Amino acid sequence: MPTLNPDLRYLGYVAWCLRRKRGYLVGIAFVDEQMLFSARMGEQVCQIERYCRLHDAQSGLQESQALALEWVQQHADEFSHDTVHKAFAQAVVD
Repeated sequence: MPTLNPDLRYLGYVAWCLRRKRGYLVGIAFVDEQMLFSARMGEQVCQIERYCRLHDAQSGLQESQALALEWVQQHADEFSHDTVHKAFAQAVVD
């Protein structure tokens, strides 16, 4: 995740790849549940940052924090440990 840190990496492999009009859509299978959970937390940080930028939160730290809290209230369940565990368990079954 170079947007968070150029050296940040999560171990996994390309599980599937679909060609699109403008590039590719790639599915990553992580090596274990902890790696998947860590990657999803990184994704959550990126999503919060994007949400703040979309709402033009450049007027200060308090506004950014309020927007981050708003995003977490709306989307945190999608990134919970239980949700990640279910996704990992389903991927193993499939």
